Amino acid sequence: MNWQESYTDICAQLRIVQIHEMEVRRRVEQAHAVMVTGEMPSSGSYCHLPLDKAITHYNHAVEALDAVQDEVDRLNGIKREMEEAMNGFNSRARLIQRKRLVEGKTYKEIAGEMNLSEQSLRAYRDWE
Repeated sequence: MNWQESYTDICAQLRIVQIHEMEVRRRVEQAHAVMVTGEMPSSGSYCHLPLDKAITHYNHAVEALDAVQDEVDRLNGIKREMEEAMNGFNSRARLIQRKRLVEGKTYKEIAGEMNLSEQSLRAYRDWE
C-alpha cells in the first residue's frame, strides 16, 4: 500500500467513525433523557421505563461512546503521525506529497501548478 492509499484510508475511516460517534452521542443524550424523565420517546402513546432499565441503557450507551471516542483518538493519532512523516520529506517532495495526499490532486494538476513536467514529478513517486 502506498502513502496516498494509506492516508486516504485513514481519513475515510476517521470520517466514518466520527459519524458513528455523533450517532452514539445522540443515543447517550436520549438515554439520559429517558433516565431523568422515565419516559421513552414513542410515536404518541405514553411509554414508561423503570429506572433500573433506564440506567442500564444509559450505561451501555456511555460505554459505546467511550469506545468510539477511543477509536477516533487512535485514528487521529495515526493521521497526525503520517502528516508528521510527510513534513520530514524535503521541501519539494513534501509539497508534492501534500498536494497528492491531502489535497487529492493528480500529478498533472501539480505539474501545472508548479510549472514542472509530469516526467520530473516521477522521481517523487518513490515516496508513495
